[in-house]
Formats: sequence, C-alpha cells, structure tokens
Amino acid sequence: MQAQKLPYQTSRIELLFEPSSQSIVPIDIEKLAPHPLLKTLYGQDPSDNLASSLKAIGQISPLLVEKMDQGFQVLSGNRRLLAARELGWKSLQAIVCKPSDDHQRQWWILESNHQRSKTFSQKMREADLMEHLVKDESRTRSLANLSVGPKLRVFDGSECLNSDTPDLAEVEHLTELLSTQTPQTTKKSFPRRSDTQIAKAIGLGGKDLYRQARAVWKAAQANDARALSSVKELDGGGKTVFAAFKDLRRRDHLATDFKPTPYDVWLFKHDRAYGTRYPGSIPAGIVANTLHYFTEPGDLVVDPMAGGGTTLDVAASLNRKCLGFDLSPSRPEINLWNIAREPLPESANGCDLIFLDPPYHSMLRSSYAEGSVSDHNQDDWKLVLERIFDHAKTAIRPGGHLAVLIANQTEKDIPDGWGYVDHAFDLLQILIKQGFLPQRRVTCPMEGAYRPDQIQKSRLNKRLLGQVRDLIVVRKPVE
Repeated sequence: MQAQKLPYQTSRIELLFEPSSQSIVPIDIEKLAPHPLLKTLYGQDPSDNLASSLKAIGQISPLLVEKMDQGFQVLSGNRRLLAARELGWKSLQAIVCKPSDDHQRQWWILESNHQRSKTFSQKMREADLMEHLVKDESRTRSLANLSVGPKLRVFDGSECLNSDTPDLAEVEHLTELLSTQTPQTTKKSFPRRSDTQIAKAIGLGGKDLYRQARAVWKAAQANDARALSSVKELDGGGKTVFAAFKDLRRRDHLATDFKPTPYDVWLFKHDRAYGTRYPGSIPAGIVANTLHYFTEPGDLVVDPMAGGGTTLDVAASLNRKCLGFDLSPSRPEINLWNIAREPLPESANGCDLIFLDPPYHSMLRSSYAEGSVSDHNQDDWKLVLERIFDHAKTAIRPGGHLAVLIANQTEKDIPDGWGYVDHAFDLLQILIKQGFLPQRRVTCPMEGAYRPDQIQKSRLNKRLLGQVRDLIVVRKPVE
C-alpha cells in the first residue's frame, strides 16, 4: 500500500509524531475498532450530523489508529468511524502510529481528542485520567529530581509539578531553587502545578474553577444525589460550575446558620443546595421551619411525596431521620410507594411528622407520573387526599404532626359564581373531621412567576393572581 504524505499537518499531530512518520493511508472500515478508553472517556458518542457532513464534503481529517494483531484500534476519530459506517463507506484515511507503551498511548488519545466538543462529564473523565497519568509519572521520580519534575505533557509543551507532590519536599526544593536563581529568571524556571495545567488542557479556565469542578465531580462519583443532579445540568448546559459548587458548599448551611422565622408568614426563595430539580419543588426554608417548630433532633420525618428530595436533605442538615417515598422516585434513597393506594410501610409507623406537598388536580398533570393525584378532577382529588390523610394518621405516633402545603385555586375549574377555591380551608375541615387537632396555619408566599402578559391581563380583567399558599399543621391526639 503506497503511503501518502499528509499535506494538511496540524500542530497537534506535529507534537505527537516525528516528521518522517507523518503519513496517511486508507484502511478498510471492517478492520477498524475503537479503543476501549474512548468509550470510558466519552461514552456512546452519537455521530449526530457528522454523516451528512461526511457525505457532503468528504473526510477532512484522518483517524489516528494503532496497528494491532487483528486490524487497527482507533485512538481518535470514533465519531467519524460511526458516521462512515452509517454511509456504507468501505474505507477511511488514517494515520498509523506506534506508541512505545500504554502510558504514551493514553496521552496520545487525550491529546488527539483535545479539539472535540465535550460535556462536563467527558472533560472530568479526561481530568481523572490526566491526574492518574501524572501520579504514575511522579512515582517513578525521586524527590531529588523535582527540579526536572514529572511533566504533564499538555498541549502547549509546558511542564508542571504534580498536585500530589509532598508539600515538605516541594518547599525544600523550591527554596533551594530560589536561592540559585535571580529574580528575573525565577518566574520562567518555576514549574507550574498540574491542576493549573489540567484545567487549561480540558478547557475549564484556571485552577480555581477546576478545583470547584473537581469537588462537584468527586461528590457525584460518591453517588451524592444532589451532585449527580448538578452534573446532569452541567452536561446539558443548564448550570455553571460555579453555581454547582456554590450549591455543594452551601448544603450544610442550615446546620450551622439556621435562624427560624418567629412569625407565621414564611417567605423563602428556592435553595438549590437542597433537593434536586423536580416539578413543584418547594423552598427548603419552609421545610426547615416546619421541622424546627414541630419536631426535635433525632425525630423521624416522612415525606410520602418526596419529589426531588428537599425534605430528606433538610432533615439531614437538621439532625432528623427521614424516609422518602414517591410514585416515581428521582433519587436512590427515595422508595417507590403510592400512598394514595395503600398505607405507608411499617418503617414509617410511629413517625413524628409527615410532610405533604401534594400535586394539584389537573395542574402540571403532564409533569407527574401516571397515577398521580393530579390525574383526578377536583371532587375526586379531594377524596384521594382524604384517603392519604387517613393513611398518614395511621403512621403518625400519638402526639405527632401532619403538615400539608397547599395553595388556593384562582384560575382553572372555578365553580360558577365563585372567585376562588380555598383549598386550605376545605382540607382543614377534612382533617378536623378525621380527628386531627389544628395547630397552625402559616402563610407561605410564592415567588412571582407570572409573565408580563398575564399580569397585564389580570389588571385589565380586575382579577387577582394567586400568590399565596398555606401550610396547614395538625396534630394527632394523644390517646
């Protein structure tokens, strides 16, 4: 097979190969298979619109491959390979390389895939590998050779120290280095740390942002539900690294800085440090104040409609035990259960407080799982809630509390001649009928979420928009 000289050499490939080895050759697609590390780093990468691009203008960049016993492994260009297979192509142009060992092979994979578009998770998996490679390099060097230092071969050719270098040895070495250099040369000779270089390599800016990203990623790798939710939002572009880190850092602020509101009007904004995104999620402050006034540390709290898990997270911060149930669990610690159909499991029996934030009939119906209480009309909805209250009363210990967060109805399904439906009043009557004792009705104003056209229409039609919900707290009598 006649090798063709590569006419459009990039600086990236020049970093990888000697000039004499830069050549491209056509290779049968059937002989090409992706290196397993590509799947580890980038997952099942879809070819997206690459097939149409290849069909229109052909292959512009060659694959980077390594010759194996049977065929070739693709080190860079797996998406092009998938797209070519979709088009039924028989071969692709590729550069055949021969790394000296697996260590070099992994660096080549990282470097040759540097320009591809990546999600947050893909960038952090690259960072994990870089940290591992640099750590391996550092193990092979003695502390006496720190002036040479383990080199992180990032893409500008600069060197840096590994972030795991022992602090004492580093200080001793750098002190010695400073004593032998002039101020003019010290800055240039001073090696940079690996977190700075890795941040640059994966496109996350400086070391501070990288360290924030690393903290979020580490929590997600430990299966922290809130961190996993943040990573999902980061992958989708719906959240910044700083916002995700801020939420992570603030998650325990209720344990250290909580100041209960002494009034019966609780106005709180959503706090994304607690709970994950979920339809109809509520501010953590409402849950925190409810637990403060109606439970004690160590008490058992149950949320049978746990949603995004706000109650679980707040309870953990305030040293309360908590069980979460839901028709469609969003987190591993939330158990599958439908309280509208059957009583709570035995694990909930004897609980000190049940917190309920039920969906409304016909509202946000498409956002909830099939079988939700929102599937019912207004009359049936109240009958279902009555059954839920009965199940709750069975589980709550004598003297325990039930807290129900509910808003008035001001828009849909208003009876003729009525201006609104006072759900809080109606549900309180049901609870009293079931034998509960009223304890408090707390006003919980909502954040304004109305569009300008809705506000204008309200003014023209002289109709007030609903902006208030109520927390009804009742107590089970002591027998």
